[in-house]
Amino acid sequence: MINDLQVKICGITRVEDANLAISLGADYLGFNFYPKSSRFISLEQYRALVSHLPITQKVAVVVEPDAAALSEILKEDVDRVQIHFREETPLEQIADWSKQVSPEKLWLAPKLPPECALNEALLPLADTFFFDTFQKDSFGGTGHTGDWEKFTAFQQKHPDKIWILAGGLNPENISEAVKKTKTHFVDVCSGVESSPGIKDEAKLKAFLSD
Repeated sequence: MINDLQVKICGITRVEDANLAISLGADYLGFNFYPKSSRFISLEQYRALVSHLPITQKVAVVVEPDAAALSEILKEDVDRVQIHFREETPLEQIADWSKQVSPEKLWLAPKLPPECALNEALLPLADTFFFDTFQKDSFGGTGHTGDWEKFTAFQQKHPDKIWILAGGLNPENISEAVKKTKTHFVDVCSGVESSPGIKDEAKLKAFLSD
């Protein structure tokens, strides 16, 4: 693995994939609680899955949750909450998520159209920002490479925050992505899969041993 690079393997749906990722050195595992996702797992499935795992950092991935749904997730054994949301989401709503989760545990993942910059009013609400590829009709997991220049600009402008690069990363381009963006944290999902939610052992090994 590239020195000092933190890695989250997202879209975990199987115990064997989770254990393999952990054994290869993944820092975080992501579990998708968004019902429209092809990698969705229920809270019951999550509970059963993590009961078979060693201690590891677990990230709950959700999309624009209401307070009740978020409260249920926070009752589970999760270490971080990654919230995807549209750029037009009211700031008051995002502030409510921040209060409910805490800025330390919250990863904000704004869905930014190419012409939009990050709303700097979001910065006090979370310590970590997740930068994924923009797709008009979906939230993440698209396999398309993102805007590395925009990511780099955000990271350079706000070095006090943690910036996670996601979108279209795979064993073939991870070294180039890290070199160009100088990121210290990446997220990979479809780039290490044989099908949605099913990780490919060879791809995982290649990504985590780069």
